[in-house]
Amino acid sequence: MRKPSTGSGSKSSMAARSKAVALSVAVGVLLSFLLLCAFAALMSVRDLPHSAVVPLSIFSVAVGTIGSGYCCARLIREQGLLWGLVCGTVIFLLALFCELMLLGQPVGVLGLYKFIIYASSGMIGGVLGVNKRRKVR
Repeated sequence: MRKPSTGSGSKSSMAARSKAVALSVAVGVLLSFLLLCAFAALMSVRDLPHSAVVPLSIFSVAVGTIGSGYCCARLIREQGLLWGLVCGTVIFLLALFCELMLLGQPVGVLGLYKFIIYASSGMIGGVLGVNKRRKVR
């Protein structure tokens, strides 16, 4: 039997939500990595044009971010737009940090486009995760 909340429940709730976000971001990054590996294998087997690299990478990260938002919303079960946005923003910040560390170039307008893609796909995943019906047994 659960005890009624005595006020400290918000801290444990926030800890549970942070764990859900961290787990969901890990799932999204892993999914993006697997898709990028599949596209790299496809590009090594087939003769795809070099201009296909950016759309395939954006597609794989968008799918990973949708998966991240979906997973987070399924774990938290509320506010899918907000938690999808959080997951998309965290993944964007991770990608931005890696890009700045590897390339060292300032981020231009493409960075804003990437943020919009990451955030919107995370929110789409969050809405899909919250609206998924549970099985009744």
